[in-house]
Amino acid sequence: MTEKRTKSIKIRLTDDERKKLDQLKVGAELATWIRETCLGKKSKRRTAPPSVDPQLLRALSALGNNVNQIARQCNAKLSPSDVIEVLVRLDAVESTLDKLRNHYDSKNT
Repeated sequence: MTEKRTKSIKIRLTDDERKKLDQLKVGAELATWIRETCLGKKSKRRTAPPSVDPQLLRALSALGNNVNQIARQCNAKLSPSDVIEVLVRLDAVESTLDKLRNHYDSKNT
């Protein structure tokens, strides 16, 4: 368990000194930056998840549905025609992933 911070230090700064520190800091909090810089310790920051394109989320959701259907079929006793259907669905998932990868790779380059 992490030790709680209970001690504080008050320092007086001019407006220019404060502005300079705010310009130098990395991240949102000055106190965290000072601790990291002076003590050489990296804090475990909780960062917000990156925003994701809604189209990508919908596509991934559709893929997840396909994978769930495949898993259900694999857990059941499969007939030869079911095996073919599973292979077709897996091929569709792979094809969709390739399209997504190509689309977002070309968008980010």
